Amino acid sequence: MCGRYSNTIDPAELASIIALDAYTYDFCPRYNIAPTQVAPVIAQRGSRTELRAMRWGLVPSWADDEKIGQGLINARIETASEKPAYREAWKHRPCLVPADGFFEWETKNGNKQPWHFHLKDRSQFCFAGVWETWAKPPDKQRDLFEVTASSETMMETFTILTTRPNSLLAKMHDRMPVMLRPESADRWLHGNKEYDWMEPFPCADMAAAPVSAKTNNPRHDAPDCLVPID
Repeated sequence: MCGRYSNTIDPAELASIIALDAYTYDFCPRYNIAPTQVAPVIAQRGSRTELRAMRWGLVPSWADDEKIGQGLINARIETASEKPAYREAWKHRPCLVPADGFFEWETKNGNKQPWHFHLKDRSQFCFAGVWETWAKPPDKQRDLFEVTASSETMMETFTILTTRPNSLLAKMHDRMPVMLRPESADRWLHGNKEYDWMEPFPCADMAAAPVSAKTNNPRHDAPDCLVPID
């Protein structure tokens, strides 16, 4: 599972590896990105590869209410192609979610201790994901004559794909996000489903450390979320 993650490195730096045709996201470091929040996503729009702002929690195009996205923040890569919520996005809308770490929780004496997982060299990577565009039903729009399709009536959302955990994660959870190094991420973005994306990321290239319990609060988004504690 991936329920929170960090993105403190400008994803525009990925342009040296992943060709970006457009950059429409104003970067600011994020230390504790939570579901339903907006984050940068790299996606194909026609023949263009764009870095855009999307909301975390996929809302299927057929949904009546955007709240469904709160429960669709992750999708199992083994079954995403079959599930109604993800099926069309899987076929047509793969995406990359830039990150430099993610959080998982260890239960100790009834308390939830957050851990931050990252690459040993602290470099940026991407989660594999899929995205969708959702149009708000007319009866839920404030005023069709006052809103525009780019703001209130349309919303782009994404979900992060998960796979089985490596040995570093297994003691805390039975799932982990599908992590891609930038040099291999392009294959996912352009629809290469034949590569073995289900394999967990090598634990030998990862590190983890316990961090402040302040991270438990999804509204707390500050550098101390990533500072290791004893």
